[in-house]
Amino acid sequence: MLKIACLIRPRPETVYFVNRIHLEFPVATVVVEKPKQQDFLSRVRRNGCKGCLRALQRKLVTCRRGPDAGLFRMVFGDQWQSLQGEMKVFDADSINSDNVIRQLEVLRPDVVLVHGTSLVKDQVIQTTNMALNLHWGLSPYYRGTHCTEWGLINWDPYNIGVTIHKISRDIDGGDILAQQRAEIGPKDNLQSINAQLTFRGTELILEALRKLNRREDLYFQKQDYSRGYLTYLRQWGDLLDRQIRYIEKHQLIACMLKKPSRAQKLPIVEYPN
Repeated sequence: MLKIACLIRPRPETVYFVNRIHLEFPVATVVVEKPKQQDFLSRVRRNGCKGCLRALQRKLVTCRRGPDAGLFRMVFGDQWQSLQGEMKVFDADSINSDNVIRQLEVLRPDVVLVHGTSLVKDQVIQTTNMALNLHWGLSPYYRGTHCTEWGLINWDPYNIGVTIHKISRDIDGGDILAQQRAEIGPKDNLQSINAQLTFRGTELILEALRKLNRREDLYFQKQDYSRGYLTYLRQWGDLLDRQIRYIEKHQLIACMLKKPSRAQKLPIVEYPN
């Protein structure tokens, strides 16, 4: 059986990601990266007082009775609230800390699976034969942060999706194993789309693990960075958050599905490839 380590930040989507994999391939170790605490004044300068309040409200979605609990139950069943089963779990201030590297060096996992953490550095990648990332975005068209949001802001709903790729020094730029587009309906919102992407991406990873467990080869495709762009966290702010809320409030996803800015579905790496 494969020896697996998962690296996540604590979110309903990432908790489901680990639990679903653990049901079929026991996860040996889970590293939970604590979200970095920014200085309060820095947050206010960047997002304003209302922006900080909304960020605090968004953290409450992990609550069992939070505003998105019904959505999570519908997509993830009972697998999103807490990590389940026997697995070693430990918290880390950084996914690249010396403690994390030591733990992985002792474990020597066959596969490291990553979803939702900060950038993974070479020292972590070198502890395993294969490190795969579940990325909310269709690389190379949308790489970096807030890729679902950028797809909505660009009125590009038919090129929103999930990518499973090798982790490399380039942000979301490693060789691609598999991709799927989101199936977006007029009543969807940001949260429901991202939940769907985690569900679909987890199934893609499970298929890859099944192949590896049967000692079959996986085939990857290099990315052409000229065909997309990379967005950084520093580019995001409260004004863009407001634009997403405006899109949701006025149900503009229904409009963009009818008249997208780009009707073309850009080529993706189908699975199996």
